[in-house]
Amino acid sequence: MASAKYARVLVYLRRTSHGAYQLAKFDECILDHLGLAGDDFIKCSLDNNRLLLQKADENEDESATLGTAVKPTSYRVMHPPFCPIHHLDKEGSEALPEDIKTRGVDVGVAVLLESSDKRLLLTRRPAHMRTFPGTWVPPGGHIEDGESLVDAVLRELEEETGLVVTEEERQSCHILGLWESVFPPLLSLGHPKRHHVVIYLHMVLERSSEKLQNQLKLCPEEVDAAMWLSVDLVKLAVWKRGNITEQEQDSGQGEPSWEEDIGITIVNHEGEHAAGTVEASVLRESLKASDLSSQRVSTGSRFALSLWLEQHLKDPSLPKSVQKELYRDYMNESVTKGDDTSASLKLKSKF
Repeated sequence: MASAKYARVLVYLRRTSHGAYQLAKFDECILDHLGLAGDDFIKCSLDNNRLLLQKADENEDESATLGTAVKPTSYRVMHPPFCPIHHLDKEGSEALPEDIKTRGVDVGVAVLLESSDKRLLLTRRPAHMRTFPGTWVPPGGHIEDGESLVDAVLRELEEETGLVVTEEERQSCHILGLWESVFPPLLSLGHPKRHHVVIYLHMVLERSSEKLQNQLKLCPEEVDAAMWLSVDLVKLAVWKRGNITEQEQDSGQGEPSWEEDIGITIVNHEGEHAAGTVEASVLRESLKASDLSSQRVSTGSRFALSLWLEQHLKDPSLPKSVQKELYRDYMNESVTKGDDTSASLKLKSKF
């Protein structure tokens, strides 16, 4: 939700540590500009309302604290194989309206909020939203003037869900990774209108999902539903399958078997809450070029959920190599086949 303090935070890039940061161009892919593969590492810092990005050095230390004007530190960055800006040719770039072409690349923040019983909160964007309507995403939004990444995402969390984080709980907040997001998400749906870098953060609260659920006060202008994902549901969202073992993966038997509906909280225009359900198949739903309003977990959100699985669960049943292969395969099939030729495009490098 915008306020009087709202000021656009834009992306600035430099290829080497010896050059000057330059404003990122709307019609130029961030990863392409920096010479990165479809999945790579990037230095990131927020300074004076500018998000500064630079290709990470090899063997870069990935740990860091957050705040304004922090020392650049490397994090995983990714875009989908069908990224519209990546596939935008010269003719397509020249066809962009001037007010779009000159707007730069915006910055968004979102948080994977983890309860004490290892459940993650996702919210659904209402049908009236101009971008990604009906999509399930973590709480988040824009950065206001002078805010740190943590301040921004906690403000958005409170505005959208009513959840307030304590000073002690916020100490666990850290960056998971960065995602290059474009809307519409496929070139077949028209010229790009929005180009963002979304910074996904992760934070663990000392409260159970049941207690947090009772504290929810959803804002109908920002979200129209919320749900808590168990570990198996996160796996279902990321890999299109639930709790599978390495042996099942090797034998090809790890097909989705989850048939139960998922309990959700729905909010109406008056702010009244009610219990509801959604089919578990929504978590496996692919991007449909014919219907952008259909329910699904956004591709960027799946990326963040995959990082959560890899970095924080340390699932003993699946080695890292298998986890990466599963997510890479999902990314390569994340557009409904037959809807768009870009569905068959491959990532430049393995996850």
